[in-house]
Amino acid sequence: RSNQNQSIFDLEQEVLELPQIPLEPVHYFAQGLYARELWMPKGSIVTGKIHVKEHLCIISFGDVTVASDDCTIRITGPCTFVGKPGSKRALYVHEDTLWTAIHSTDKTTVEECEETLVTNSYDDFIRICQENKLCLSG
Repeated sequence: RSNQNQSIFDLEQEVLELPQIPLEPVHYFAQGLYARELWMPKGSIVTGKIHVKEHLCIISFGDVTVASDDCTIRITGPCTFVGKPGSKRALYVHEDTLWTAIHSTDKTTVEECEETLVTNSYDDFIRICQENKLCLSG
């Protein structure tokens, strides 16, 4: 785990001690796809889970600073990019933002998708990858 990722975990612990804003994702399923759409209000700090597989990220509108394991960047929507396996992000939301993550999967429920597509720990990330032969590690 990189120092940047440790910083994201540390930030997440600090943020969890503050009053929480209820964020309600909207879930979509289509043939072989799962999309998780999240509207985030201006001024919020949001951290995500560790993603197991490559996926698409679509910012339909908004303005966010995104800190991940390899960089910190400010993104304004509309914008689409590829999220990498092992990525964990922390966001500062400068303006109301709509973010959608799209995953390929054969799962058909939100619970199954969360069990196989994201995790909260790097140990679980490695285990899930090895079980599903998604990544090679030496």
